[in-house]
Amino acid sequence: MKKYTLLSLSRYLAELSSKRPVPGGGSVSAYVASLGMGLAEMVAQIGMKKADTSARPVLKSTVRFLQKAKKDALQIVDLDPRVYQAVIAAYAKAKKITDRQKKERLIDEALENSFRLQADLALLVVMAKQAVHSLEGLIRGSIQNDLRVSRELLDAAFHGSYATTEINQVYLKSPQKKARAGQALQELKKKFEAQSV
Repeated sequence: MKKYTLLSLSRYLAELSSKRPVPGGGSVSAYVASLGMGLAEMVAQIGMKKADTSARPVLKSTVRFLQKAKKDALQIVDLDPRVYQAVIAAYAKAKKITDRQKKERLIDEALENSFRLQADLALLVVMAKQAVHSLEGLIRGSIQNDLRVSRELLDAAFHGSYATTEINQVYLKSPQKKARAGQALQELKKKFEAQSV
């Protein structure tokens, strides 16, 4: 499978604009998340130069977190297309299975993997928003605009990953799995809303 993170931005956009289903919304959400995290990291790095000594530990800690979160989000740029293709393969394989329960288990397993990957991304975005929030009040001057752009990118990434988790939840066959996924979605939404006030 292709490593989308190794493509230039223009090549990634060309792949995204093609007739192929990957990369798609899940990969894009992860890409946008990594951009928002990278921008916040830049703001924190610049802020460190001007901050007084009492603010530096918070800024250093935020930079460390954002570096790891950005790396994790970038991995999802590549992982999401693989997980999506596994969903498509599960549906194709299920057409050849006559046992209804086996068919549903096969599809649910693939959908759960996709759900978990995007739920992990959504949670990572929530944590990044917490990190960005910790920068507010420490950052002065025109660079505050970059912090605002970072927040907006993270919001977009959350909404994208949340939408992908929702669609996976809709197609789950098992009522128990569907209910658990619905509860996880509610918890994610609450966490996100808590960071958006």
